[in-house]
Amino acid sequence: MAKTRGRRRAMPDHDGRERLLDCAIQLFAEQGIATTTMAQIAAAAGVTSAMVHYYFKNRETLLDVVVEERIMRAIRFVWQREAEDADLEADAITHAHALIDRLFEMTSGMPSLPALWLREIVSEGGLLRTRMLAHIPMSDVMRFARRVGAAQKEGSVNPGLEPALLFLSILGLVMLPLATSNVWQPLRGMPKISRDALHRHVTALLTNGLEPPRKLAVRPRHATKRSRA
Repeated sequence: MAKTRGRRRAMPDHDGRERLLDCAIQLFAEQGIATTTMAQIAAAAGVTSAMVHYYFKNRETLLDVVVEERIMRAIRFVWQREAEDADLEADAITHAHALIDRLFEMTSGMPSLPALWLREIVSEGGLLRTRMLAHIPMSDVMRFARRVGAAQKEGSVNPGLEPALLFLSILGLVMLPLATSNVWQPLRGMPKISRDALHRHVTALLTNGLEPPRKLAVRPRHATKRSRA
């Protein structure tokens, strides 16, 4: 008997879906979510608008996927060694440096994230802010803060720092220059600053801020007596 010919069942195109996510995130970072259409995302990926709707139905679904599959994956990467590196338990400064390293590694793999973070999460009215508030890993952030507080009591970390704000400070030191590089980098007289140079700068800046202040040497007072005529 002859085989009955029929339409092949469509198989999900994983690479095509990932490319659509890449294009969506890049456009969201460059021009904002509110002004980006599904048609623009389709054009950037070289597919039809119907293909975008096939994978994501509508923009709200797409935003949920961006947060859950991309931004949250990046956040998990930053904190993944929280429980893996036992050596960091007793060394808040080493832990802080490791967070910087992972933030730079994460943004290297997802270069549009800093601009997206600034435009749609940090800025007032950002369309990802509410979605992200539900996913902030506060248990990890506060665990890090407790380590910093303990190190302050031991005298190995600057007592003037506020432990609960330290990770936010680290995040800002890394993300803000990367997010605004297209603004300050073209300025006349500004030298070309590579990611490696920025990484070194942030690490050095943080290290000097984390170290406890040294005791200032007491200057001897030299009383000079003026001879009276």
